[in-house]
Amino acid sequence: MKLRGKPCQPFNSDTKVRVNLPDQTRFYYPDVMVVCRANPPHDHYQEQPVVIVEVMSPSTRRIDLTEKKDAYLCLPSLQVLLLVESDRPAVKMYHRNAFGKFECVDVEGLDAVIPLRAIEIDLPLAALYDRVEFTAEEPVD
Repeated sequence: MKLRGKPCQPFNSDTKVRVNLPDQTRFYYPDVMVVCRANPPHDHYQEQPVVIVEVMSPSTRRIDLTEKKDAYLCLPSLQVLLLVESDRPAVKMYHRNAFGKFECVDVEGLDAVIPLRAIEIDLPLAALYDRVEFTAEEPVD
């Protein structure tokens, strides 16, 4: 909704992203990505995302934090990578700084807000976790 009327568009996990590495090309299906310069409609992938979101689960956590993260951070267009915890309101945000290097910031609690400057929106964790019910053992700030 917040991207309506803006030049960027979201894609869900049905659209893959192509990552060209020095020794190979890989394709991944991020949970969400935002692209401001889309590939032609006949391509079944995107290769210039500015924001990528991966929701980590026990079965995907290892690959999300290693292989996928390392590949995504090689994308020249990428400005923000969000690795979202599924069991508590917490996000590991990798964002490109003024020097072009990625910095990692941990964002926690339902009151927190993630600034996505590349697409000119703020993402409240309360909205990200809307309708998610946490179990009693899990902290919810």
